[in-house]
Order: sequence, then C-alpha cells, then structure tokens
Amino acid sequence: MEPRTTADGSLTLYSPAYGQTLHSHHGAVTESRHVFLRGSGVASRLGLGRPTSVLEIGFGTGLNFLLSADAALATGTPLRYVALDRSLPDSDLLATLGYGRHLSNSQLWTRFLTFRGSLEANPTFHYGPARLSLQLRDATGAPLEAEDFDAIYLDAFSPDVNPELWSEAFLSGLATALSAGGILVSYSVKGEVRRRLARLGLEVARHPGPPAGKREMLWARKRT
Repeated sequence: MEPRTTADGSLTLYSPAYGQTLHSHHGAVTESRHVFLRGSGVASRLGLGRPTSVLEIGFGTGLNFLLSADAALATGTPLRYVALDRSLPDSDLLATLGYGRHLSNSQLWTRFLTFRGSLEANPTFHYGPARLSLQLRDATGAPLEAEDFDAIYLDAFSPDVNPELWSEAFLSGLATALSAGGILVSYSVKGEVRRRLARLGLEVARHPGPPAGKREMLWARKRT
C-alpha cells in the first residue's frame, strides 16, 4: 500500500490490489467524521453520554475507530467497537499517516500504534472508556448476534471490486445485528445496495455527503 495525501491534508493509503484508496481522496478525516461518526449518530450519542456499540466492516487504517474513540474519551462515554477485516496495513506504514494530529487525545494514537504492533498477541485494545475487538477474518463468515449494535460503519472497498460485502445475504446479517433504531452508514449510494437494504426492511435514504466530497452518502435505519 502507498500513502496518499487527501484534499483536507490528512493521509490515507492506496491499495494497488483493489485500485482504490482506503478513504476518500477528497478528505480522509473529513469523510470519516461526516459519513461515519455524524451520519450514524455515534457522535451525537457519545456527546450525550450514551454508551454506544459499533460494528465496522473494513477496518483499514483504523481512522474511523480512532475518531470514534476520541469522541468517547472526550465525554468518558463507554464505546464498544468491533471491527472485521481480512488484512491490515503494516504497522510501520500506518505510523507514517500521523493521525495523532487529528485527535484531541494524542495518547490515543500512541497507544493504538503500540497495539497494532503487537496485534497477533492481543486483538483487544482498551483505552479509557473505549474498547476495540479487532478480528482478522473474512467478514462474510463472522457470527453476529441479533440487535447487538447501535451503528454499523460499512467501509469496505466498493461494490464493484468487493461485491461479497455488499450482497443481500451479507447485508441481511448486518440488518439483523442492528438494534432497533440503529443506523448503518456508508460512503456508497449505489442503487442496488440501497434496494437490498430496503428489501431487508430498513428505512433507507441518501443524505448529503461530506463538504467538497461525494455529493451523497448512504443512511439506513432499523425501524423500531
């Protein structure tokens, strides 16, 4: 993977295998905050002191987790975060991205890098009120409990190159894992993905995308 500078000055990685970057070239941090934290309601929940459970599909650099954990640390609110990914960037390469400068708690980045360097020995990261379980596995085979998550960040590579993580069968498992009123968000607004989620009974909408980025983002809520 190769570091790439995005439009907001933050870095991401480009994957030659998939021909895509792990975050938007319009702004990695801007996209993460707008689409995943705010779009899912996680930022609001943590700001109100409501314990929150998040599932992420496609952990990548860990940026979505870091920003979520930073928000949890700011208010001391418990955050349970489960992430699934088949492979991750090398920890030395990850360190060059400098995400600590985008966090209010700089120690979070330092602790996270130490964790990533010893991931094989311990897949669980715990810092303050934030707890991460990082599972290196094929997400399509991961067992998910019903109504277990307040939010799901669907941040896999696009449906064109990673179709198995956007199939109706896989999305059905994600819909089941959402708690009542829970929200799934993604950068992808592809029509067939939206129709699949709607067929699974979720309330689906296209919301405005991040500033200077993609025009729209995907939002899907489990009805109460």
